Amino acid sequence: MPDERGRARRIQSPKVMVIDFRPDAVPSHWARTEDLVRQYISTMIAASKGLVTYQVAKRKTIRDYPLLADGRRYTDSTWLAALQNDQMALRDAHNNYVMADYIRIIQDLSLLALVRDRVIDEVWMFGGPYFGFYESRMVGRGAYWCNAPAIEQTGRRFVMMGYNYQRDLSEMVHNFGHRAESILGKKFNSMPLLNLLYRQQPAPAPANEFETFLAQNGTTHRVPGGADYSQDELSWVKKLKPEWWPSAVNPNLA
Repeated sequence: MPDERGRARRIQSPKVMVIDFRPDAVPSHWARTEDLVRQYISTMIAASKGLVTYQVAKRKTIRDYPLLADGRRYTDSTWLAALQNDQMALRDAHNNYVMADYIRIIQDLSLLALVRDRVIDEVWMFGGPYFGFYESRMVGRGAYWCNAPAIEQTGRRFVMMGYNYQRDLSEMVHNFGHRAESILGKKFNSMPLLNLLYRQQPAPAPANEFETFLAQNGTTHRVPGGADYSQDELSWVKKLKPEWWPSAVNPNLA
């Protein structure tokens, strides 16, 4: 399908596995995962001007908390205590929140095989606060930083998104913005510039079209010269060039 300039439009229809970690203690008034998924797919179709149409290929609901990287796992009582008092949240020796055991999730749900057999192209995990999900994380052969440390595994690269059903659609778009920054930053060799921008340090003149985009539009966090979290993430995503969408969605094209 050509665009208004006559160039071929590369339509992406990624197949998604939705994993919903939803213990019985999750408040009933928090968002339903199916509603967030529907809203996000519709929003991304509009933001990409039809270039990206996600398809839910598999769903898995897990009525438990994810195992954390240090082998611990919340119970209803310990998790509800953390919601009431952040000091009760599980932390590591450096006082950081303990992240989820991604390797265990990958193994238990046979994600590498599902990606290998092209049943799915990426994973969306939903959970509550303290479940230990990164906003986005890349897995596979040659995986690299995608707003979180890479997980080197066999097979083609894929992204595992982490969403919070206590929040809403805007945070999901925010997560995609960081994912796009990381993948495009790798594609254009612009991660050093992104790091400077996020540290709010002086940056050199743009060396490529992505860096020009950042200079004009800012990062997912802030508009040029603005305060932290001054950015309208959806507006930022909408400004991505059409030819960048395939890479931002499929890291194997970056």
